[in-house]
Amino acid sequence: MPVNEYDSPTKHMIRCFHAALAKRGIMDMKPLLVSEASGGRTEHCTELTLDEMQQLLRSVSHGTPVQVSIDVEAGNRMRRRILSLCYTIGWTQYSPAQQRTVVDMQRLESWMLNYSYAHKPLRNYTAEELPRLVSQFESMTKTLV
Repeated sequence: MPVNEYDSPTKHMIRCFHAALAKRGIMDMKPLLVSEASGGRTEHCTELTLDEMQQLLRSVSHGTPVQVSIDVEAGNRMRRRILSLCYTIGWTQYSPAQQRTVVDMQRLESWMLNYSYAHKPLRNYTAEELPRLVSQFESMTKTLV
């Protein structure tokens, strides 16, 4: 995560990144590309470091073939399933910055560290570990709903 404003991508870089994705017709792949560029840390380009954004911009705007590993895509799909379940059980809070209700990540990460089978943050689970975590989380939500 960027430490200060000088370590984060500029608005111009983000606009160029979005334009390059739109030009190539791969805007729907943005979360996967950002996740892969950040090593699975985030799906939001504003949370990339300056170096990560520069490398991503170079590869997307120079026509480099876009490939996303199947493990990254499958892992992100399972993480989104857990986030979806958080909405179901009411683990949400209003975000003034995004002007909408979002998942209460502090509550989720606290649950992950205390009760998940590997006791680690959601982003640190591998694609191989996530199916068991999703099953565990689904079982827990059934008791709450």
